[in-house]
Amino acid sequence: MEDGNTGKDSYTIGEVVARLRQEFPTLSVSKIRYLERRRLINLTRTRGGYRLFSPQDVELLRYILTLQDKEYLPLKVIKKRIEGGAPVSASGESGNEFSRVLEDRTYTREELADAIEVESRFVDDLVAVGVIGRNNELRQRDVEIARMALEMAKYSIQPRHLRGMMAAVDREAAMFKQVLNPELRSGDDARVADAVNKARHLASVDARLKELMMANIIDTFAP
Repeated sequence: MEDGNTGKDSYTIGEVVARLRQEFPTLSVSKIRYLERRRLINLTRTRGGYRLFSPQDVELLRYILTLQDKEYLPLKVIKKRIEGGAPVSASGESGNEFSRVLEDRTYTREELADAIEVESRFVDDLVAVGVIGRNNELRQRDVEIARMALEMAKYSIQPRHLRGMMAAVDREAAMFKQVLNPELRSGDDARVADAVNKARHLASVDARLKELMMANIIDTFAP
């Protein structure tokens, strides 16, 4: 079978990385090998041992990466979905179905670690400093926070260094709550809901304000 887009019926691992990297910037040869070791993809090989991808393999890989990188599902959940005969389409209804349940889904520490491909100790450290698991639960937002913390760890900013950042967030949240307290304590569901929306708006303004202030400071780094 030929790929309608390129006329090719097989690809090397390097060609697949080059083809999908625009959609998934962190994709690497080692990551694909890791997925193969976890038996999410099953590739044919040449006599010399080189991996070959069929167009269906490429689409399966795209599907896996979408669920992992954009839907934040753990690999073992993705594997079960594939083994259960899920439609292998990154833009199909399967992805939409996952999106509908993500908001309510909870994770164990091990599942969260699996979702972002780190040791459980990294997740434990984030929980210990209060960055995630604030309500004794790990939810989708915690996965996203952990991903960002992992990105910072690449620059030697470890979970323990985020303690001060979390303390600053707590102080600002307390300030927002104090401002909105009359509505929050009103007992009127509509007023309470409106106050929560105002708090979210304040948070977005606060984030943008910090981004701009930080940009001003970073501009002073260069002599």
